[in-house]
Amino acid sequence: MAAHRTHPFDVVLALRLLSDAGTLAALAEELAVVPSQVHASIRRLALAGMLKPDSRATNPRAFAEFVLFGVRYAFPAVRGPLAFGVPTAYSAPPLAALMDPTDALVWAAPKAAQAINGFSIRPLYAGAPKLVERSPATYRLLTLVDALRIGEPRARTIARGELESALGWRGGGSASGG
Repeated sequence: MAAHRTHPFDVVLALRLLSDAGTLAALAEELAVVPSQVHASIRRLALAGMLKPDSRATNPRAFAEFVLFGVRYAFPAVRGPLAFGVPTAYSAPPLAALMDPTDALVWAAPKAAQAINGFSIRPLYAGAPKLVERSPATYRLLTLVDALRIGEPRARTIARGELESALGWRGGGSASGG
């Protein structure tokens, strides 16, 4: 059997599965992927323990541990060149209202209605810019994950609090994530 490897899209799907799952076809349509990608991602998430047993619902505790402490190492974000695109990380709600950054971060998507100029970062999957319209709640959560991935301490701290609240999880312990 091949080694299990979590894919970047698995993070996106786990965020989406925090709400009612619906059918594979509906999830695929909403996330702008094919149903087989959703099915494969569900298998990987279940194997990793990030889904509740025998369900398509995210296991908030397991997922929180991964996303809060591991996502920036598994899928780091690196600033790229200036581009027009969809705001993410601290440039998108809810962090945009809580911070006053000097540089914007975007997922390159020059034709997006809400495109702004900023430093590009590669999203966890190619369809991420479409989430603004197709799945606003998933978009909001994914921008918080990007704030963790980018590695700036203040943004990471605020994003961690927002994600902990969304996941209903309080980790405690000495790990600061920063």
